[in-house]
Amino acid sequence: MIVGLGCLAHDNVLVTETTWAAGKGRIIRREERFGGNVRNALATVAALDHPAAYLATVGTSSLADEAFVDLLAHHIDTRFIERVQGADPVTSILTITSDGERYIAFDDDALASTPLPSTPTLDDALSAANVLLIDAPTAPPGSLEVVQRARAAGIPVVLDAERDPTEGVLALIAEADHLVIPLTFGRDITGKDDPVDVIDELWSNSCTAVVLADGPRGAYAMALARSQDLTSRLTFASAAAAVIAAREPGQQRTPTTDEIDQLVGEASSSNQRQ
Repeated sequence: MIVGLGCLAHDNVLVTETTWAAGKGRIIRREERFGGNVRNALATVAALDHPAAYLATVGTSSLADEAFVDLLAHHIDTRFIERVQGADPVTSILTITSDGERYIAFDDDALASTPLPSTPTLDDALSAANVLLIDAPTAPPGSLEVVQRARAAGIPVVLDAERDPTEGVLALIAEADHLVIPLTFGRDITGKDDPVDVIDELWSNSCTAVVLADGPRGAYAMALARSQDLTSRLTFASAAAAVIAAREPGQQRTPTTDEIDQLVGEASSSNQRQ
């Protein structure tokens, strides 16, 4: 089972008819949806018929109730969730332009009221996990100890870190063995420009993989849980991300196994012809 730790989000999506350069544009489509890096990854994993569970505290507001229902609707196991007043989803407004660019304006004040679940719940989650997925910027205080416990138990830890290079985030990066980091963020925290140099700076003896993403990320954690090799994991994740990226606003935001297999097969055939 893949267990994920990180915040939930509620997105109000606005699609415009123009580009950023135009300065303004008419809204041509609206959408409301729940998200968050870990929630989206777990929804993808569950859609591909692999067990996925959320490890979190979730608030008691009506919006938090809707978020809980959303998790169930996407077949994400909720047994490791505790309901705590104030631990509500981060809210955001996501603007998408006609050329596919996006800007996210978010309010994450709720993170200050979002603690880790209790020790018994953490124990149960770690005993069930064969991969732990962490969203570093939104992981609650105390998450470093959870990562350390997972590593001590031999559980691979996949860390998604994309912003906010705080001491807490950098500490999580130092502990995780599978890093998935955008190239731009990797450059920021290492002071290096060349991707090879960025990886060299991030690599340590405790690392198993350092992945620099230069675009949307996919289901790397699921491929790891299925014991695929690194190349296969990256291929699988890239294909899953490509399928999702091709979706129009309002369409299902999870891929199917057939779609991923088809895309991987097409890419393989293309490479063989070259």
